Amino acid sequence: MTQNQSMSVTRRAASALAISVLVACALASSAAAQWLTVPQASTPRTPDGRPDLAAPTPRTPDGKPDLSGIWQRPRGLPVSSVGPDGIAAGVEVLFQPWAEALYKARGASGSKGTPSERCLPHGITKAVSVPEPFKIVQTPGLVLILLEEFNHHRQIFTDARPVPASLAPTWFGFSRGTWDGDTFVVETRGFVNDTWLDFRGHPATDALRLVERYRRRDFGHLEIQFTIDDPKAYLKPWGVTLAFDLLPDTELIEHICENERDSTLNLIVGK
Repeated sequence: MTQNQSMSVTRRAASALAISVLVACALASSAAAQWLTVPQASTPRTPDGRPDLAAPTPRTPDGKPDLSGIWQRPRGLPVSSVGPDGIAAGVEVLFQPWAEALYKARGASGSKGTPSERCLPHGITKAVSVPEPFKIVQTPGLVLILLEEFNHHRQIFTDARPVPASLAPTWFGFSRGTWDGDTFVVETRGFVNDTWLDFRGHPATDALRLVERYRRRDFGHLEIQFTIDDPKAYLKPWGVTLAFDLLPDTELIEHICENERDSTLNLIVGK
């Protein structure tokens, strides 16, 4: 096995199907040490030269919070479930009968059959729940989310363009963003008919309307509140809030998924 392949096993193992939290944490910690170190002049520093993650929220010239940066779940900890059996303890999720049966079947199988086994995209909530980080690039008229895993990306349009009259379904849907004070609100529609919201397999359909509310609390901390409104799969909307830590002074590493060859062996390029 080459050095790159060995690195990729470490990086990918933490996001394999329904692995234990303990193993995931250990692997993610090992992976973190492999990322590039690229000191940024824009990073505020403490007197000893370390990144000051408690510094004030950076802002764009128009006064809006600047969400730009590389973000990751705290300590690289993946979210196995965004529902009440995971991070959203106490949240009521009322399934449509078919969706509940599918969710239970996926759990009983060890979450086999996830689209990511075939290098297909995660659902949006799952995409930011993996150990691998993601990068937000905020520009006038457009916010980009670059996902390290699989090199996938999202576009969030902020130029007030209308939703296309004929909206072809896609894995990440069609997203429009607006500002509500210091909170960036994103509404996404137009999904394909079978996405996974998390590792456990909460289903979503082409009727999904996903609302995200992004809030950068300070320089080093981001919260995203997700509201899942999918009447085909659930009897009422439900939601979850995820926290993320900034990874300062680094960059994403290219991640290659070899489609349908070995879902646990993918290549990290750049080291």
